[in-house]
Amino acid sequence: MKKKCYKMAALGLAMGMLALTLTGCGKAAPESNSESNAKQEADGKQEESAPAQETGEEFVIGFSNMNDIYPYCIKFRDYLVEFAEAEGMKVLIADAAGDAAAQNGQVDNFILQGVDVVTAITIDLDASIPAVNAAENAGLPFISYLTNVRDNGGYDGYIYIGSENYEAGLLQGQYLAEVLPENAQILYQTGNPNDSQYSARKQGLLDGLAERPDVTIAAEVATMNQKDQGITVMEDWMQVYEKIDCVVAQNDDSILGAIEAMKAAGRFEDVITVGLDGSDDALVSIEAGELTMSVLQDAKGQAQAAVAIFKQLRDGADAASIEDANVPFQTITKDNVGDYK
Repeated sequence: MKKKCYKMAALGLAMGMLALTLTGCGKAAPESNSESNAKQEADGKQEESAPAQETGEEFVIGFSNMNDIYPYCIKFRDYLVEFAEAEGMKVLIADAAGDAAAQNGQVDNFILQGVDVVTAITIDLDASIPAVNAAENAGLPFISYLTNVRDNGGYDGYIYIGSENYEAGLLQGQYLAEVLPENAQILYQTGNPNDSQYSARKQGLLDGLAERPDVTIAAEVATMNQKDQGITVMEDWMQVYEKIDCVVAQNDDSILGAIEAMKAAGRFEDVITVGLDGSDDALVSIEAGELTMSVLQDAKGQAQAAVAIFKQLRDGADAASIEDANVPFQTITKDNVGDYK
């Protein structure tokens, strides 16, 4: 169970100041200037810790994006800003460019700027923990979108907003279990192996394929979910594998790169391709009959869930009492792509 541990520092200081004004026996002595100032300071700190909506102060969110090169991250960022500003909130934005140390520094800067909540698409299971520790030391909630840090950084003020990455891999596997030919081989492009998305999505894929023991993953390479690396790795695979049955990636950018490489080499015919995110480019590719299937990660729904939690925090809710928010993934193929454009 999460413990409630927020905004106690101001209360403790106020109690200490109050004790100073109650020293002596019987009739209270007149307040000295220093005592009066101390009491005013304590009162001021108590007022600062009140919910933003009560004080009329602007509620400020710090958001460190994982990497602005990813279309999904850009889409989520833009929705987050749009929906937060519609509620009268302010969002401070930074791009970590895939560097966990840079992201940790951005979180420190948000704290210095006086944000009300620290949020990020965290980069690494372990290397991102210092960002969570910094928020905890500052008495601020920490919200992680899409990805997690290991054991929530040991902080009960940690909230996850996103989708179950295991479910995304499971949907990929279940779809492939139905459509792959007998004894098919999968070539698998992944993200960062020390990112929580990687292990969850891979396990989901394997479980979805459990009823197809004839299907094997012949190769796995971390393309870091980037299109250029998807192209390079696919070019290498085409030198090794005479026949390619299926290519699966843990995001759309990587699989679209693989498709581009196969088309350029004249080896794309009859290859089943599966991505993840449901990006705009992926929807176009599905409609064109190139990408076979993608799993939609609902950036809009996730941003709406985030703003709903911001409103709770602004209204004075204890972050330790707020439940994680999970937004379901959805399968997209040529049969239903029109519903998502």
